[in-house]
Amino acid sequence: MTASALPFIDDAFIASHVDFPDVQQAIQAAFISLRQGQAAIQARSRTDCLHFRLSTMGAVCHGMGLSLVKTYGTVQGRFDFVCNLFDAVSGRPLAVLQGNELTRLRTPALTALAVQRGARRTQTLALFGAGAQGKAHLEALSRACRFEEVRVVDLQDVRAWCAEAGARWGCRVVQCGAERAVREADVVVTATRSKTPLFDGDWLSPGTLVAAIGTSLPGGTELDATTLRRASRVIVEWKPQSLAEAGEVVVGLRSGALTPERIHDLTELPDVAAPWRVPADDILVFKAVGVGLTDLAAASLAWQRWQGQIC
Repeated sequence: MTASALPFIDDAFIASHVDFPDVQQAIQAAFISLRQGQAAIQARSRTDCLHFRLSTMGAVCHGMGLSLVKTYGTVQGRFDFVCNLFDAVSGRPLAVLQGNELTRLRTPALTALAVQRGARRTQTLALFGAGAQGKAHLEALSRACRFEEVRVVDLQDVRAWCAEAGARWGCRVVQCGAERAVREADVVVTATRSKTPLFDGDWLSPGTLVAAIGTSLPGGTELDATTLRRASRVIVEWKPQSLAEAGEVVVGLRSGALTPERIHDLTELPDVAAPWRVPADDILVFKAVGVGLTDLAAASLAWQRWQGQIC
C-alpha cells in the first residue's frame, strides 16, 4: 500500500462502528501491555506560535501490533484531532483517522473503567459539566454501571437535557448546585474547563470516588486542597506525563496537599483489572489528562472494523 492510497477513517465511521464498552476493554488490555513492557507511551508535546498551539502524542503496543501518533491544533480553546496509524512490526503506515470521535470515546471509557474498579457503590453520580465530554461520560458510565440518581452541575440551564437523559438511561437526572450534587454522592466526575476548584472537599462522604478529567494543564485544578488531602490514593494514567501536566497533581504537590507516596499510576497497580480500592471508606481520586495509549486502543478497534468492512 502506498502513502497515497492510505484510507481515511472519519468520525462518522468511528461513531457508528466503535462503542464505549469495547473501548473500555481495549484500554484495559493496553495498560496491561504497558505494565508488562509490551507497550510504550509518547508523552504529549506542545508548540505555541501566536494564537495557534500544535500538540502531538502517541503510543506503541506490540500486543495490538500497532502504533499511533495523534496530532491536533488548538485555536481559542477549540480542538481538531487527526491520528496516523502504523504497523508496529513493519513500520508501514496503515491509515489516517479523524480523531474527534476517538477522543470523545476514549476519555469516558477510561473513566468508566476507573469507576468500575474504584467505586464502592454506584447509586448516585455527581457530574460537573454537561458539555460534549460530560454528556459522553454520562453515556459511558450509564452503560457500565446502574445509577439511581445523577446530579448535574452546569453554568447553563440544562434541565431539558437532564429530562431526556433520565428517560434514556432509566434514572433520575436533575440539575442542581455543587453542594447538593456532591453530598452523599458515590461518584463525582468533573468534566469542565474550570481552572479553579469546583466544590469543597469537606462535602465528600467517606468512600467517594472522584474522577477529574477536565484539564490537562499544570496550572489549573478542578479539585481543591481538601479533596487532595482527604484522598488516600490519587491514581493517574502514567506518571511521566501526569506529574508534568495534571494540575491537580502539580498544584497539590506544590501546596503540600498531596504527597508523592499517595500518587500511583496504572502500571503500578497490582492488576489494572482488579479492584483499586482497599479500605472501603477511603476517598479515591482518579485524575486523567489523556495519553496516546488510550487513543491507540480506540483506534485499533476502528481499524479492525474498517478492515472487516473492506474484506
